[in-house]
Amino acid sequence: MMRRASIRLWLAAIAAASFVTTADAQRRGRIPAIDPVGTWSCVVYGHPAFGDERVLVRLAADGTAAVSRKSDGSERLWDPLSNWLVDDGQITFSDSRTGRQFNANLRRATLGGGWRTLTLVGGWWCTSLDDAAYASVLVRPPEELMPPLVPVRTAIPRYPLQAIRDAKQGRAATCFFVDAEGSIVQPEFIELSDEVFRAPTLTALERSQYRGWENAGMLRPGCRTFVFRLDMIRELAGTPPEVTAR
Repeated sequence: MMRRASIRLWLAAIAAASFVTTADAQRRGRIPAIDPVGTWSCVVYGHPAFGDERVLVRLAADGTAAVSRKSDGSERLWDPLSNWLVDDGQITFSDSRTGRQFNANLRRATLGGGWRTLTLVGGWWCTSLDDAAYASVLVRPPEELMPPLVPVRTAIPRYPLQAIRDAKQGRAATCFFVDAEGSIVQPEFIELSDEVFRAPTLTALERSQYRGWENAGMLRPGCRTFVFRLDMIRELAGTPPEVTAR
């Protein structure tokens, strides 16, 4: 009896240690927080010609992947992507049609990351679709699923004085949700070249406004990129440095 009790205590101790180790690893970011399997509503941004592209991405449990772009018909057409792979918390896959290589860190709270080709770089950011939504989008045009966001007021960040003094240039790429009133909520930085650009970017997002809609419970994703660029000729001429939005 004593021996059996000792064995049970030993097994319980191992289980507790394993739980603590797992929880600690999750806090330290060693275990991915996102399960990528499912269908995702995504914004792909950063292309100078296309701007923000709204697509659906389907990542299957068997490792296959597909993307659904805008379609003029009543049914969605799914184009195959390369198989998706996860290594050390990083998911990767590629799109042969555009030449883009996609990657994302699964230890974050939201699925999203970067893409690159031989000459271009950009980003992507997604929200998960539930089973009911997934069933409906197979026969519903993408315009009905996720209408484009219509800007009403687009604020541009002020160039930080400290960045001017330090002669710093940079960029800030953000993704966010827009609520039914047209206000930006839950902004997340996908790329930030320097912390000095964080506060003015958030202020610009707070001052921006989109056209609202009737469904109060619906949030729509969006992304914006600000490029902070110093122009010494303009500065000497008395005009402020330039900040551009994409």
